[in-house]
Amino acid sequence: MRHAHRRVAPALVALVCLGALSACGDDADDSAEPVEVEVGKAFSWNGFEIADGWKLTSVERSVNGDAVTTPNVKGTITNSSGEERAAIFEMVFSADSEPIATLSCSAPKMVEDQSQQFECPGLSATMPEDYDAVVVQPYVRDTGTGSSSSSSSG
Repeated sequence: MRHAHRRVAPALVALVCLGALSACGDDADDSAEPVEVEVGKAFSWNGFEIADGWKLTSVERSVNGDAVTTPNVKGTITNSSGEERAAIFEMVFSADSEPIATLSCSAPKMVEDQSQQFECPGLSATMPEDYDAVVVQPYVRDTGTGSSSSSSSG
């Protein structure tokens, strides 16, 4: 599973930036690590608490006239930090240490102890049928196609 974490790690820097949608805040925790989670189970990440009961569902969409099934995750997130901020992060589903679906997640700005719905529409991903790990990590802005460097900072 080391391969999956190596591919996931560059994206991790962005999740540290949950406090802002476009850039890291001064209080971001630069030592944050990816968190492996179980679908539907509560977890904490970077001053946010995700409640038990979040769901992975499939959505039928039409892309260029073809029917495709994409993933969608929804749940409740609470800001447990002392400052107002929005949540933005990724969920990466992997099988045999290889990423198979990456979903970008977000929730509106919240004050301390406020809860909101978060959603992760997998518009460019196919529904992961068989996965063995789900990792929550920082959001990484895709700067285009092609290879990216193995390290990133944000």
